[in-house]
Amino acid sequence: MHKDFIQTAPPRLKPSLLSQAIGLAILCVPPAVTAQAAAPVQTLPDVEVTGTSVAAPLTRITEDIAASPANVTVLGRKELDQKTITTYGDIFRGVTGVYVTEYGQGLVAYELKFRGFTSGHGRDVAGFLDGVPLNITGSQHTNGYMDLAQLIPELVDRVEIVRGPFSVYAGNHAVAGSVQFYTDRRVPSMLKASVDSFGRTRILPVLSTDIGSGTLLLAADATKGSAYTHQSDQSRLNLFSRYSFPMLNGTGAVRFQVYNAVAEAPGYLDLAKVESGALDRRDALAKGVGDAKHQQNLVFNYRSDDAEGRSGFGSGWTSSVYAVRDRRERFTFYDLTVPPDSSVPIGGERDRLHQVGLDLRKTSSFDAAGMPAQWTAGIQYNREAINALNFAADSDRHALPPSAGMVDTVGVDRRVLTTTRAAYAQVQIKPTEALKLTGGLRYDRIGFDLDLHPQDDAFAGAASVGLATIATSAARVSPKLGAALQVADTGLSTVDVYANYATGFKSPYAFSDFFSNVATSSAVPDLALSTLRSFEVGLAGGAKDGSTRWRAGYWDTRQKKEGQRDDAGIFRAFGTTTRRGFDVEGSALVTPAVRLYANYSAVRARSLTSAPGQDYLANVPKWIGTLGGNSAITTGSHRFDLTLEDSIVGPASVTTDNTIRTRTYNRLTARAAYGNAAYKGLTGFVQLVGYDRPLEETQFDFGGGVVGISPRPRLSALIGIQYAFNP
Repeated sequence: MHKDFIQTAPPRLKPSLLSQAIGLAILCVPPAVTAQAAAPVQTLPDVEVTGTSVAAPLTRITEDIAASPANVTVLGRKELDQKTITTYGDIFRGVTGVYVTEYGQGLVAYELKFRGFTSGHGRDVAGFLDGVPLNITGSQHTNGYMDLAQLIPELVDRVEIVRGPFSVYAGNHAVAGSVQFYTDRRVPSMLKASVDSFGRTRILPVLSTDIGSGTLLLAADATKGSAYTHQSDQSRLNLFSRYSFPMLNGTGAVRFQVYNAVAEAPGYLDLAKVESGALDRRDALAKGVGDAKHQQNLVFNYRSDDAEGRSGFGSGWTSSVYAVRDRRERFTFYDLTVPPDSSVPIGGERDRLHQVGLDLRKTSSFDAAGMPAQWTAGIQYNREAINALNFAADSDRHALPPSAGMVDTVGVDRRVLTTTRAAYAQVQIKPTEALKLTGGLRYDRIGFDLDLHPQDDAFAGAASVGLATIATSAARVSPKLGAALQVADTGLSTVDVYANYATGFKSPYAFSDFFSNVATSSAVPDLALSTLRSFEVGLAGGAKDGSTRWRAGYWDTRQKKEGQRDDAGIFRAFGTTTRRGFDVEGSALVTPAVRLYANYSAVRARSLTSAPGQDYLANVPKWIGTLGGNSAITTGSHRFDLTLEDSIVGPASVTTDNTIRTRTYNRLTARAAYGNAAYKGLTGFVQLVGYDRPLEETQFDFGGGVVGISPRPRLSALIGIQYAFNP
C-alpha cells in the first residue's frame, strides 16, 4: 500500500537474557559455517534480513506515517512472514513497548498494552482494517472492544503502529495508540496448512487470478480443534473475497467477507488452587463457557497511484466505505469456588451490530514560498447500532426462562446507537533542509442514543424519571503538533531528534455511566469524554543502507476521568491518571545474512486521585524487553530462515494496592523454515514457544485476594507447510 519506506530491523523475543545471548551466538555461527563450506566465494547478494520497517529520515515530507515525528513501527510483508503468525496477537509480539495477553478464553479479543494502558480487548488502541474502524464503542463487553478475529494475517502486507494519540487519522479510543492494517493487493495463489501440538489444525487456500482488467482474490481460512486446556475446542471459517481494478488515477477494490466461529473456553482458575495442586492447570471451570461470532462485511477502497498528491486535484485520494453486520455471543462464569466442569447457570451476552461508515481523505504536495510542504484533509463517519441482551443461560447456552428460584433472567435489554462525525487535517512543512514541522487537528462529535427495553433491569428506575430513552452528544477538538530535526548526517548514517505534543480522548461507556446516574438523577446522565494529553521526545538514527537502526524516546501522558470495566466485569473508576516511561530499541545486520535486534521499555502508571497505596494501575508490567535475531541463508537451491526471540516481561501489579504482583517471566520463540528451489514453491516450517513461568501471563484480581488465571502451556509446537503456485 504505502511506498518509500526502508526495510530495517527490530522486535521479538522470549526466555532469559543469558540463554538468549547464548542461543543467538549459536544461531549466528552455523549459517556462516554452512554457507562458507557450501560455496566459499558466495556473498549471498539476494539475502535481505529485516525486523521492522522504518521510514527514511523523519524530516522527510511524505504521507507515509512512518516518517512522523513520533514513535512509529511499520511491519511489512517480510517481517510478518518471519513471525509464523498463528494468531493475530503474534503480529504484535516483540514490538517495542507492546505487550499482548492472549486470554485463552475462546474467541474473546486479546489484550493489547501500549504505554501502560491495560487496554483489555484492545479498548484503548484505535484499530482499522483497510480504513474500517474495529473498535466497538457500544459493545456491552467493554468500551472500545477491538476484535481482530476476521483478520487473515497472510493477506496483510503492512501494519502501522503509532504509540500515543499523535495520528490525526485516529480519534476515539486512541489514547494508548493506534494500529492500521492494510491487506495486500498482490497475494500469490498458495495453500498453507499447519497443526499444533494439541491437534488444532488450520488450512488456508488462497487463489489470486486476473479477471478482465482487475484481480480477484479468494481465501478460506479454516481452523478446527482444541488447545491446551480440556474445554477449548474451536471451529472457525473465514471466507474472504476481493476484486481489485484500475479506477480513475488509481486502484479500486471491493471486498466481501463472511466469518463464522464457535468456541469453548475453560474459564479462569483460582491461582492458589492451581499452585497447591487442588486444580490441574488444564481444568475447565464450568461447562458452556465460550463464545460465538458471525460477521459479514462489505468494503470499498480506493487509493490514487500518486499517494503524495503531486499530480493535481485527481491525485492523493484515499477512501473507504463499509457496511458491517455482526452478531457476537459470549457466555461467562466468574465464581472460582465451584468444582471443575460444573454445570451451573452462566451469564450470556448477545450483541447484534449493524455498522456503516466512510473515510474520505485528500493529500496534496506543494511548494510554500520555496519550502516543500504537504497537507492532508479528510472526513470520517461511523454509525454503530447495537441491540444488546444480557441474560442467564444453562450449560448448553440456552436462555433460562423465569422460575421460582430465578425470577429475573434478563439483566440488560437495550439498544445503543453511537454516531461519530469527524474532520481532520494535517500540514507538514520544511523551513530548512534539516527541519520538518507537523501540525494536525481533529474534530470529533459523538452522539449517543440509548433506548431501554422493559426487560432491562434499569428500565423501571429510568422510566420513573423520564429517562427510558435518552439522546446526548459530546465533542472534542484534538491538536497534534510535532517537529523533527536532523542533527547529524555523515553521508553513511543520520541522527534525528523529534518531539510531539498531542491530545486524545475516549468516549464514555454508555452502559456503566448510564447505570451509575439514572437511578439518582432526573437529568440526562453525564456522558463527558475522558481526555488525554501526551508529550514525547526522542532520538532516532541509523545507517542509510538500513544495516543499523536505533531509537530512544521518553513520553509522558495524563488522562482525566479514566474508567474501565475489568476482565471480571467490574467497573473501576481511576479519576486522573498519569503514565511515564521510555523506550529503547536497536538492530544491526551483523553479517549479510544475520540481523540481531533488541528493545526495552519501562513505565510507571498511577492514579493521581486514588488514596496513597491504592494508586497502582493493575496489570501493567513495569518493564518489557525483547532480544532476538533472524537469519536467511541460501546455499545453492536450499534456503533456511531462522528466528530466535526472547521476550522478558517484568512484574505487574495485580491489585491496586500492589500487594499481589506477577513475577518476571520469559516467553521464548524459535522458528525455522526450509525451502528448496527444486520443490517448486513448497516450504516447510516449525515453531516452538516456551514459557519458564506459564502461570504469569494472564492474571486478574477477582476480589477478596482471589486471583484468576488462564495458564499457558510450558512448551507448544506448530508445524506446517506452504505451497506457492507459480512462485
